[in-house]
Amino acid sequence: MTVHKKIFSWAALISLGLSLISCANQWAGTSPIPDSGPTISQIYNSHTTVSNIQQKANRPLPDGDTSLSGYTRQVFNELSVVFPRLPNPTIVMYIFPHLSKERAPIPGYSTMFQLYERVEYALPGEI
Repeated sequence: MTVHKKIFSWAALISLGLSLISCANQWAGTSPIPDSGPTISQIYNSHTTVSNIQQKANRPLPDGDTSLSGYTRQVFNELSVVFPRLPNPTIVMYIFPHLSKERAPIPGYSTMFQLYERVEYALPGEI
């Protein structure tokens, strides 16, 4: 082994060792988890109590609106009206009677498939 190879191997080992030591000490003493505050079970219980759920259910609607117009489905805001499907014609193809690879007769039949692979939808106002 030549002197240059020995120096290179020692330098590589030293740099590897230093990089491992620096990675190991980078987060020492600093944790992203806080030392104080509520526990996970306390947070969960505060969000699932019956009174909290009832408070959310009994919230008044904005501006005293009681028509529920923003919360219910209407004909004009249905997805099929807002985003209509683009035409995708169905192709009917007739397969003539033929013989299989094993020389067995196969009767003629019809099959149907869509012209395009996917169903596409138009953006509002495109059609």
